[in-house]
Amino acid sequence: MNITLPAGLEAISTRVDGSLKLTFGTPELSSDICAELFNYRRKEVLLLLSTGTINDLQKQALDSTTKGLKSVKNKSQSQRLREVLYRLHEQTDSMLSFYEFYNNRMEHFIDLVKGRLE
Repeated sequence: MNITLPAGLEAISTRVDGSLKLTFGTPELSSDICAELFNYRRKEVLLLLSTGTINDLQKQALDSTTKGLKSVKNKSQSQRLREVLYRLHEQTDSMLSFYEFYNNRMEHFIDLVKGRLE
């Protein structure tokens, strides 16, 4: 599943985990293309940025690499736990940095499991 459309990179921001958030703006799109874009929601995608046209060789390279993509919904348990702990950190207004908060909570979980070992 591929779609090619013109877009402008409007903003780049950093996230706590070191990743980037990219915000793109498009010109007005047809309802068919808009509907097709919603099929990509909550999925990992490949992104090719180009200021020129995308040739057939580049499109083939993208097609061949899409086999390894996964749905964003299928996160590992550790990824899910980290996200939940991040939300908890936000909601508790902790004075600790997220890094410290995360390490403290993970040590607590580890100690709980260790306590159940014989």
